[in-house]
Amino acid sequence: MPRGRPIVFGAAAALIAMTGAGAAGRQAAPVQPPSGEAPQMAEKVFKNIQVLKGITVDEFMDTMGMFAAATTKDCTGCHAPGILSGSRDAFATPTPMIQRARQMTVMMNTINRNFFGNQPRVTCYTCHSATSLPQRVPNLSIQYGTPPPDNPDRLEFVALPDRANEVDSIFAQYVQAIGGAERWAAVSSLAATGTYAGWDTSRVEVPMELFGRAPNQFTTVVHRKEGNNVFVFNGMNAWFAGVDAAVPNFTLQYTGGNLTGARIDALVQIAPHTIQQAYSRWQVSEDLVDDVPVTVLQGTNQGETPVNLYFDDAGLLVRLVRWNDTAVGPVPTQFDFSDYRESGGVRKPYQWVRVWTNNRVVFKLTDVRINAPVDASRFQRPAPIDLAK
Repeated sequence: MPRGRPIVFGAAAALIAMTGAGAAGRQAAPVQPPSGEAPQMAEKVFKNIQVLKGITVDEFMDTMGMFAAATTKDCTGCHAPGILSGSRDAFATPTPMIQRARQMTVMMNTINRNFFGNQPRVTCYTCHSATSLPQRVPNLSIQYGTPPPDNPDRLEFVALPDRANEVDSIFAQYVQAIGGAERWAAVSSLAATGTYAGWDTSRVEVPMELFGRAPNQFTTVVHRKEGNNVFVFNGMNAWFAGVDAAVPNFTLQYTGGNLTGARIDALVQIAPHTIQQAYSRWQVSEDLVDDVPVTVLQGTNQGETPVNLYFDDAGLLVRLVRWNDTAVGPVPTQFDFSDYRESGGVRKPYQWVRVWTNNRVVFKLTDVRINAPVDASRFQRPAPIDLAK
């Protein structure tokens, strides 16, 4: 269990201490970070880990996110009431809901092991589907009514073979729409200011700074009144440190799909003209975003979770979806980009919404300085904040 993350209602943080709802059927070897640092294992960082052993802290947090998304519960839905008073140890207190979650995860793992070759075909979301109590009786209003919309964050991808040869032209249109490869190749850095508003700020806009250096370094600093949250990708490693850290005095290291996701996030911001080269295979499909037809490209690399890019008729990137595998199934992160403007000869989105199981955040830029001086220290491992103070 976490040793006392401040309560953030809604999202993955809400279920942070459901330590036993774990990965009994999936004990993958921990991913060694590129930096050579020892992986941050959940059972070494949190208290009372009984089943979610052998996974990294960032995967543990995303596992909590799966529980939150699947059941629509927050911290108070599963944990002891003591968490409302700020007790860190209360997160480790067993409750009937936590015990049930442990049992159901074992059940899920048993189904996948016995019937699907130990592949994660059944997840928490398979049955719960955003309800705390899965239903066993058919809903006739759904059967004979308007079908529910498709899940925009689904991992399944239906490629269109007749459009397979359009990958180069789709990327060419995109690069041209944002200013052209030559202009973007001349971008060595950027510094931007704007606002950030999410569940962690009670949807109130707070100041934000962005820093980037070509080819793929990117840092976000969110200035909350309680203190800063800092996200860094230095080209190889990704970290988070700040007032929302899971435990006091802790810098989170990203692994797996979160690490590869940080890479694509950086490329979108500082070197979008190189995205095509970041993946070895691309497939083409079609979809709708807000009822508007879009072209979808899915990029894959061996051993990594994919990324989906959604382009409108003008060639602009309007959505990006990526995933991270967890002990109880994959969880998505979705970006919706808008308000493209020119700055320093290139075009960038000045607003985007990032949604994942831990938060929903609106980013708005007010000032972008292309090729502004950015010190290399902006991309160093961020120092932790002692939440106990």
